[in-house]
Amino acid sequence: MNDRTSSPRASRWEGIRLYLIGLALLSALPLIAVDLYRIASRGAEMERDLGLEALGAAHKVVAQLDERVRSAEALMTGVSGNVVPMMSAQAHNDSILKRTFESASGRYGNIVVLDSEGTVVGSAIENARIHRERGFYRTRGYFETAKRKHGFVVGETFRSQVLPDSSWVVVLALSTAGRDGRFNGVVTTAVRLDSLVNVIDLGSGFETPPLISVFDTSGLIVARSQQQDKYVGHRGFRTVSIDTEGTARLTGFDGKKRLTSFTRSRSAPWLINIGIDQSVITAQVARMLLQDLALLVVAIGLTVLVGYRVGQRITRPIEALADDARAITRGAIATRAGTTGPREVGLLGEAFNQMAETIERRNASLEDSERRHRLLFDSNPLPMWAWDAETMLISAVNEAALERYGYTRDEFLSLRILDLLEDSERPRFQSARLPFAEARQSAGTWHHRTASGERVEMEVITTSSRRLGRPSWLSVGIDVTARRAAERALVLSEEQLRQSQKMEAIGAFAGGISHDFNNLLTGMLGYCDLALGDAETNAAVKADLLEIRALAMRGADLTRQILAVSRKQVVQPVILDPNDVVRGIDRLLRRLIGEHIVLDIALSKDAGTIRADAGQLEQVLLNLSANARDAMPVGGHLRIATERASDGVVLTEGLDIDCDWLLLTVSDTGTGMSEDVRLRVFEPFFTTKERGKGTGLGLSLAYATVDQGGGAIRVDSAINVGTTFRLFFPMVVGAAPVNREDLANEMRDGRETILIAEDEDSVRAVAAAALERRGYRVLTACDGESALQLAREFPDAIDLLLTDVVMPRMNGHELATRITQLRPTVRVLFASGYTDDASLLRGIRTDELSFLQKPFTAVELLRRVRSVLDQPVRTA
Repeated sequence: MNDRTSSPRASRWEGIRLYLIGLALLSALPLIAVDLYRIASRGAEMERDLGLEALGAAHKVVAQLDERVRSAEALMTGVSGNVVPMMSAQAHNDSILKRTFESASGRYGNIVVLDSEGTVVGSAIENARIHRERGFYRTRGYFETAKRKHGFVVGETFRSQVLPDSSWVVVLALSTAGRDGRFNGVVTTAVRLDSLVNVIDLGSGFETPPLISVFDTSGLIVARSQQQDKYVGHRGFRTVSIDTEGTARLTGFDGKKRLTSFTRSRSAPWLINIGIDQSVITAQVARMLLQDLALLVVAIGLTVLVGYRVGQRITRPIEALADDARAITRGAIATRAGTTGPREVGLLGEAFNQMAETIERRNASLEDSERRHRLLFDSNPLPMWAWDAETMLISAVNEAALERYGYTRDEFLSLRILDLLEDSERPRFQSARLPFAEARQSAGTWHHRTASGERVEMEVITTSSRRLGRPSWLSVGIDVTARRAAERALVLSEEQLRQSQKMEAIGAFAGGISHDFNNLLTGMLGYCDLALGDAETNAAVKADLLEIRALAMRGADLTRQILAVSRKQVVQPVILDPNDVVRGIDRLLRRLIGEHIVLDIALSKDAGTIRADAGQLEQVLLNLSANARDAMPVGGHLRIATERASDGVVLTEGLDIDCDWLLLTVSDTGTGMSEDVRLRVFEPFFTTKERGKGTGLGLSLAYATVDQGGGAIRVDSAINVGTTFRLFFPMVVGAAPVNREDLANEMRDGRETILIAEDEDSVRAVAAAALERRGYRVLTACDGESALQLAREFPDAIDLLLTDVVMPRMNGHELATRITQLRPTVRVLFASGYTDDASLLRGIRTDELSFLQKPFTAVELLRRVRSVLDQPVRTA
């Protein structure tokens, strides 16, 4: 049963009817186009013919004007042969000019003769109002042009002051020459412009008289066929190009549009215009247009009527078919068409019924497919959501997404995709957003926020789809928060490993250089000490030697810093009171930081003792103070304090709370450090100072020193507040500080025999010289094998073996072992500044009585040798 309920019908002038009428009109378009082309062609042809006719008239006017100019030139040529351009011949000239002027029948305003200086020496009009001052006309343009060209010139156009009615005239000038051919004057005449009216009159050659105008090069109107008195002498254009010829549409002074042909004069700088009123052309074209439009209206009326009748026959059955389609749209899937009409319409009805049956089958299949896809979507264990490509509103979400994000379904469906993102991710999302396209897929990692505010890292895979009826994106999220955290931890571990390997390489490199450098410094210091002993009477030499020795000591300090950072230094710690160390460098600290910084030292009386290397501790304090000074360029406060850490100071993480700790604090009120700088402050060679103003080793040395002593160092800092370094040292309970003066025996002369084994020539030589000067008997060897050979062959007792730890082929420890086997009573003193093999120091005591740190001075060498010789022999 057909369901044809009432539905809006198309207007009679819409749809196929309108298309058929339009088709009929379209078929008539060639006829209309041909007719319009004919009208346009005839109008253009008429306009072209009139333009050519006007241009021919312009040539006729030009010929007449040229004839008038040539006749004037002939008159002036005749005059020039009879006048004498001199003041003495003025009466003669006036007579000739007067007779010539009277025969010119009113064409000219006056005829004047000028001498070579531009003075009037003859005039056709006796009482003419002309200037007779000497040289008055010399600056006139026509005079200068005639003089320069030596010929005939058409000059300026102006209102005459000679003629009683002040008529407009144009000046003509002809230069004259004497018998020698030189310029001697000018004959001029003023042509009345009103005399040119008859010349430019074309008579009755045109149906409507055209407008004839003559312009000079400045745009001034020289002659005009209409309203001569009103326009002659007025400027029509700013400038006129006289080298032009052609036809153009122009608007005149009276506001009328004209078809104007123009050409130039051959004998004068004039442009002649012939203007035909545009209304003449328009009237003729209008007559043709009215005739053709009448024919077109009749043809169009017949076309519309035929199109309407034919459209009626086709549109009625199609409208019935449209009603059936609307019924299906409303859900009446069982509707079928029963349309009759032309054969093609019948075929359309059959196709419509087949389509309705297909739709009915596919709807059933689509409903089944939608149920299966909804089941897959909701049961997927990964969070999934669909969102509109334009509005970004979330249109669908599965259970896994609701569970992971903590929203209810209604809350989730009210969100936009941007609401899932963390705020910092939104600019990146907007810049990475792609325009919708079919079969497009993208993937990326994003930081999301759940309903509870939890930050999660989601790897999102997004695919384009139109299955929801609109361009949409379907996204699947994978929570990678834990995995990303593990990856970042792995990267950090790898970075720490690389840093450790880098530090190990730096340490090996620095230690290798320092070994040779220490040997050189030992030789330099030794020779300086020997030379100082011989230069007591020469103050200048002594001062120079002291400077050299100071420089060598600075080099030794730098070497110790490098070895301390690389942990290759042999440290000789002793029991000391840090208060004594601080007091000992008090004056040096004040000179170091400058007078603009206030130094505050607060030392606790019962701070206790620690086991450390005094030189290293001094260096740490100097480095920290130098950094504090650089952080306070305009002044501030530097505070150094000692106290027991257990006396109210909170221990930092990582320290043993069962141990007593001594706290050494260095704080300043400087610029402070950012958190990034604070975390890297102990890295070797890291510095924020300008190139050349810092090595980057100061704080790394401090860290290494404290760490080697079993302590810890912590730093707190804030921008524009200041920085505080806290150095924790394990206290030595019940031990008194070692007094170096008590340990150092008086440097007495000796008579003992000392065997020196040293591979560095300078160190060996300076050590032997220093000992021999104090009375010792010295045997020297350049390596371990030579020293062992001397020990076997020397007949007398050997009291002391002084050997370098690092030597080629046989190291110092092996040499000492073999010699003590030969001579059990020999004492051993090891000397070294670095070893790259920890096994070389195994079994060697590094206290002051068994080990001499390089670089050393001659005084230090003698003191150590005497101390070792005065100790009792140790036997197995």
